[in-house]
Amino acid sequence: AWKVLYHSRSINGADVAVSGVVVAPTAKAPPGGRPVVTWAHGTHGLADACAPSQALDVAYRIPGIRDFIKAGDVVAATDYEGLGTPGEHPYLVGASEGRGVLDIVRAAEQIPGSGAGDRTLVYGHSQGGQAALFAGQLAASYAPELHLLGVVAVAPVSDLRGFLPAAAQIPALVGYVVMAAVGFHAAYPNLNLADVLTPQTIANLAIVDQRCSDDLIDYYAQFSPAQVLVRNPLDDPAYAAVAQSAIAGTVPTPAPLFVIQGARDALVPKSLTDQFAARACATGDQVQYRVYPGQDHIGARDVSVRDVEAWMAARVAGQPAPSTC
Repeated sequence: AWKVLYHSRSINGADVAVSGVVVAPTAKAPPGGRPVVTWAHGTHGLADACAPSQALDVAYRIPGIRDFIKAGDVVAATDYEGLGTPGEHPYLVGASEGRGVLDIVRAAEQIPGSGAGDRTLVYGHSQGGQAALFAGQLAASYAPELHLLGVVAVAPVSDLRGFLPAAAQIPALVGYVVMAAVGFHAAYPNLNLADVLTPQTIANLAIVDQRCSDDLIDYYAQFSPAQVLVRNPLDDPAYAAVAQSAIAGTVPTPAPLFVIQGARDALVPKSLTDQFAARACATGDQVQYRVYPGQDHIGARDVSVRDVEAWMAARVAGQPAPSTC
């Protein structure tokens, strides 16, 4: 296993350093190289200390990693732009996340001893589900040399137009809106934070660079939404335009999709993922959509791991992908 620092591109085209980890089997790689599973993590926060690669047990936090390695796959896991590296993290900016997810596959191929080839499987949850969907949409134009076999998105934040307005009204979720506003501003500096965040929030904004997501969500939950936000970001035209550009499923993905959702998910509601699946099918994508009854946001990720492994193994074996479109 390696901790890596690799090149990626911000949405304005700047060369940026991104951190992450790459894990590979120790056996001899087959001709043509090993398939690469590139994992996109869920929300950890915006502080550099929250980057997954900073954790000693980072590899064990990746769902299914033991079985992927046993199957002969390389596993790559990005921290995303600005998380653990200089600059702000463009939280929920799908194009930035997707580039980081693809570029770590390119990095893995450059590591002597990894045996990584160009066959690529993308896997993400929550924020990482958004990252996975955008990686799939970007792959043909941004990383055409990669052979994309499939994309798995678990409870993806597929449409901020549905996610942000709901979160802006609930104290327990308003911290996500603060992180989104700061993340949008990181990618689009012309946005004015004062159009969305109250003076009190802006005065204490250093906390976003100090605490990870769970602590940050708890911190903002002690205030009413009106104390934290001037308005829902989507009520501001500039922020609304950014959210519009972060809708997944409007651009075709040249590989099969496996979309997973928990029926009792209170953070990313099933209705949003239903709408994404319909959009993707209408775009011409090959989508298998599976809803897990009784599962919440985390439960859907945990109970679906075996199904994800089997779906990915079938893609590597060249079997036709199922579709529920």
